[in-house]
Amino acid sequence: MIYYLLLPFLSIVLVILQSTITDVIFSDRLVFELSLIVVIYTGFRLDLIRGSVLAFILGFVFDCVAGSVLGLFTFIYVVIFLFSFFASGRLAAEKIYIIALFSFFCAFLEDLMIILFYYLTFKFDVLMNIYFVILPKALIVGLFAPVFFYMMRRVEVFFYERTA
Repeated sequence: MIYYLLLPFLSIVLVILQSTITDVIFSDRLVFELSLIVVIYTGFRLDLIRGSVLAFILGFVFDCVAGSVLGLFTFIYVVIFLFSFFASGRLAAEKIYIIALFSFFCAFLEDLMIILFYYLTFKFDVLMNIYFVILPKALIVGLFAPVFFYMMRRVEVFFYERTA
């Protein structure tokens, strides 16, 4: 029960931390999506109900902060969670290159869904930004995901190994 009570507050903290890191390091030129890595990680580690709730709340909080069409990132995060949840049984989630490639693919898939939505809805043609924005963003997410997975596994060992 405490999980569901703390989840909205921790989601807000994560999205604010993500926005702050983006502002400081990349000067608003590139968005570093730590929340996407969290959604991918929960797809590999949590059950379907808890992970779906986390993806939904994290996507909704990101929608509120990003100022995009309400529900866009919520839908995308739930789809990416479900994709990573069902792929986790078929992939070796302990291998670093698998985590990096899967995270790169999920970040690229997220950006393609956003581009497709904006093109179909508002007729925005942003395909020229694919080389300068989408690929570096997906590469950064893909390279940082194994580090995040390693840190989270260390945190899990610290909390659960000590109590056992």
